[in-house]
Amino acid sequence: MKKNEIILIAALNGITLACFAEGSNSSPAHVTQEVEKCFGINKCKGLTSCSVEQDDIDAAKKAFAKKYAKTQPYECAGNIGGAGKKGFLGWLYVARGSCHKIEGGFLIVKDQTGKKTVDKG
Repeated sequence: MKKNEIILIAALNGITLACFAEGSNSSPAHVTQEVEKCFGINKCKGLTSCSVEQDDIDAAKKAFAKKYAKTQPYECAGNIGGAGKKGFLGWLYVARGSCHKIEGGFLIVKDQTGKKTVDKG
């Protein structure tokens, strides 16, 4: 047997063993992870997640002046005309705690009075 064949057989055996190890539980394993809405990291048209509200836009405009001037409220994914560089605000879900580590990423949070503000990290 060739080395590649041995590796392939070992991998298939591992997968088969893992399938049988689950026993009769036919439901898939669920992976959960805490996420947050990370604004400002959408780079391509059509990749935004749902719903940007007027108070999100107002907070971004206050923090970034005219950067997001073209944004209008929208309700569903992919409805903006392009990336932040083109004047549109959008967001994507990312793992909690990672937004500020991404270039251009910021959070929109509520302050003590309930008004939305930008958290640049």
